[in-house]
Amino acid sequence: MMAGWREKKRAMLADVHQHFDINAVYLTHATATPFAVTVRLHRKQIIERPSLGSYDDLAGMLDIHDRIIFQKAQLPNSPEGVLSRAYVIFSTTEAYFTGPSKPEREGYIWVEVSEVPQAQLISLISNIDITHTAWEGVLT
Repeated sequence: MMAGWREKKRAMLADVHQHFDINAVYLTHATATPFAVTVRLHRKQIIERPSLGSYDDLAGMLDIHDRIIFQKAQLPNSPEGVLSRAYVIFSTTEAYFTGPSKPEREGYIWVEVSEVPQAQLISLISNIDITHTAWEGVLT
């Protein structure tokens, strides 16, 4: 039996995700159980000064938020999917707060994110137990 286009698309999305994935820890709040996840980070484009009448980078102008793409299967089983104001921690110097998300599609959830201020990240990391296996390869 030949695979349909949806199965092919799902397989291709999995390949893209695996190629560009970054190890991270998803933490719903400071005292929560950490979840090891692999995510894709999409940074918004910085457009210096668009000139009037120039339509060279209209798509970039519409991309106004940083986003993280999660695999739904790696997240805790909750009806909300990704909780708002949760932490996604990549390292001791890079982490993001989650914001609004799109509904799950093809096994992935797109979430708008904003950077956690460095001082707040240092404070968070100093007050959590990083002995859980989810932190391996991220902070240890």
